[in-house]
Amino acid sequence: MFSQHISPLGIPQCDMDMCHRVASIIMAYAFDIPEDKTTEPVEGNTNSEDQEEELVSDDGEDEQTVLSMIPLADMLNADADRNNARLCCDNEELEMRTIKPITKGEEVLNDYGQLPRSDLLRRYGYVTEQYAGYDIAEISTESILAPFRNANALQPSLQSLRLTEKQLQERLELAEREGVYEESYDLAHAGDEGPSIPDELLALVFILLVDEETLASIAHSQSSLPSRPKLATELAGQFLVKALQMRERGYSTPLEDDERMLRAKNLPNRTMMAIEVRLGEKMIIKEAIQEARSFVGSNKHMIGFQNAQTEGLNKKRKAEEAITSRRKKQK
Repeated sequence: MFSQHISPLGIPQCDMDMCHRVASIIMAYAFDIPEDKTTEPVEGNTNSEDQEEELVSDDGEDEQTVLSMIPLADMLNADADRNNARLCCDNEELEMRTIKPITKGEEVLNDYGQLPRSDLLRRYGYVTEQYAGYDIAEISTESILAPFRNANALQPSLQSLRLTEKQLQERLELAEREGVYEESYDLAHAGDEGPSIPDELLALVFILLVDEETLASIAHSQSSLPSRPKLATELAGQFLVKALQMRERGYSTPLEDDERMLRAKNLPNRTMMAIEVRLGEKMIIKEAIQEARSFVGSNKHMIGFQNAQTEGLNKKRKAEEAITSRRKKQK
């Protein structure tokens, strides 16, 4: 956005760093609040509590909201586990309310929601271990698709996965129809909320890997995709391991170097916070790789399995032909 809309204006002393600073300030104080829907008051009813809503940041997909700048929201520190207050609104006034008993001398703590530390740092300028459990690591869809366009990017056992552009588009259209196509996917720590690798990413990989017959069956039926255990095929796991390892190599340092830098504690505070965020992402990718390695579902309907069978038969036939040829020469 800076390159396309701001830089061409030639504004003095306006650079990318300043753009990031301004964006961070806006994100720190911007909230979506429910839009005021004018209704006639009920006679005799002076209690507006039923109409009041908790103030939620970056939420409101299912309701009309108004983006508002609320600097006072950051007057309190925040804690994901110990929060005891919440900012609420009734379309006319804002009120910071306690949501549990607070003893004398205890700190009043707001809550920013389940934000990963990358968002916490970008929006509010700090990180805390209390939000580490919400960390994510993004993997772009383009990086998932790249090996199908250039199979040489993968190890020899997976190079048979190459698809034509037409085949790829057919699969992506099906993924969109099934609601599993996204520009990028969030990997997270496995827990009660779900596994490290999201269902949508696994479903996309499954659609990319199935053979033509299975693809046609899914495309022509109105039934949903198989359950997660059937999506988690051995081949899907092998592919995801390689894709995640490629994502891992995108960092300029290995995980061990980040751990060593944090232990040394000899870097500026802002640098240390950035390393904590980066280390959190790397740990999630490692966790996702281990999860992908655990996939044991059947490869029966997968491209790679069919190709491997064909290649195996071809090798066996060539070996038999070579033996026959040698015997003829010996005779």
